[in-house]
Amino acid sequence: MYRKNIYFLFLLVFTRLSSFNAIQNQSLVMIDPAGHAKNVGRRLVESYERGETFKFAEKLKDALNEKYGVRSVLTRFPGEEIIDLQNASFANRLQVTFYCSLHIYRESSVKPKIYIYHLVYDPIVDLAKRTIDELLFVPIHQAHFANIGTTVFFGKRMKEILSQSDYQKQFDFYGPYGIPFKPLVGITAPAIGIEVGIDQEDKWQNLVDPLVESLCFLGHNPFV
Repeated sequence: MYRKNIYFLFLLVFTRLSSFNAIQNQSLVMIDPAGHAKNVGRRLVESYERGETFKFAEKLKDALNEKYGVRSVLTRFPGEEIIDLQNASFANRLQVTFYCSLHIYRESSVKPKIYIYHLVYDPIVDLAKRTIDELLFVPIHQAHFANIGTTVFFGKRMKEILSQSDYQKQFDFYGPYGIPFKPLVGITAPAIGIEVGIDQEDKWQNLVDPLVESLCFLGHNPFV
């Protein structure tokens, strides 16, 4: 069974899609809105996480393209079911330069909250400098080793920008935290999880611009 596989084969050479190769030296961002056809996610005020994260992801995608000219792709469409590790396989085959997982929960406080996460099982082991042979089988729980340094750098850069005084008036910011964050398991690219706490569904719209600003490193391909 796919979901029970112990090892994850990264076909970085042979399965890269040609449609995403047309433009060279440009970042490709994958945005993962939480939930899918069989998982509505957490209950918000009048709707569920699944619907709001999808709208959030679409807005973020458009804003990133408008401000930085980067290409973005979503992990799902309405009505689509996602199985375990499907998004990781998708991201690795496309060789995305950045992966962003979006989550929303209901918050009693009027002031929105933003949490930033990256995947870490053991801070000492995971953050140690290491290399991975792209053509070998790599254990799923070690996939994030490939770009852990860049992931941490991106998280710290986001913190610097989101911690600015002007933004602090709009929301409370927490992180970046290294935790065993399941939505990021198996992904080799720099990957960040963003969780937003709001008391009204439409308040996530106020956070799009600050988040886009904090992702300024996507304005150029950091791997070129």
